[in-house]
Amino acid sequence: MAVDLKLQAIMKMPLSRRILLLAAVHVLFIVIFYFLLLSPKVGEIATQKSRLETVRKKVASTRVIAANIPKFKKEKEGLEVKLKKALSQLPNDKEIPNLIDNVSKAAKEAGLDILVFKPAAERPKGFYAEVPIKMKVKAEFESFYAFCQKVGGLSRIVNIENLSAAARQGAGGGTQLGVDFMVTTFRFIPEGKKNKKRPSKK
Repeated sequence: MAVDLKLQAIMKMPLSRRILLLAAVHVLFIVIFYFLLLSPKVGEIATQKSRLETVRKKVASTRVIAANIPKFKKEKEGLEVKLKKALSQLPNDKEIPNLIDNVSKAAKEAGLDILVFKPAAERPKGFYAEVPIKMKVKAEFESFYAFCQKVGGLSRIVNIENLSAAARQGAGGGTQLGVDFMVTTFRFIPEGKKNKKRPSKK
């Protein structure tokens, strides 16, 4: 009965007021629909869009990596070849005495007057160890140069470093060098032996 009275009251209103009332009811329904149903979905849609964009970026990154796999494999194979070549130039434990003898032989053949020839303790560096030899010689410049060439021509890697030279007058009137330096070669350490120290040779 109350509803009928309200409807009758609304129907008695001027047309303009009825239109405004109807518009207000529509706006009210739209607001209720937005806040109760649509608004939560809008936030969920925004979250899903963000996730979708993240997934798209990951897929694009993965595709780039996948496209470069053949290139990476080729580079890896090339590095392995270079590593094997480098390791082949590192003497093993049994070859060290012979290599030290070759350094001494090169010095004598070049005409160096050897004052000190002293192998020092090894310095482990991971998969290899440095094998230093302290040397002190007297020689003419040409003789020392010939020695450096002979050492550079050895089949294994041998470095001459920490060089200190002083010129002095030789017995024959020529200039003679007094040279202190370190000859360093490198020994390959196989797996399982990296923690074992090898004593220096006296």
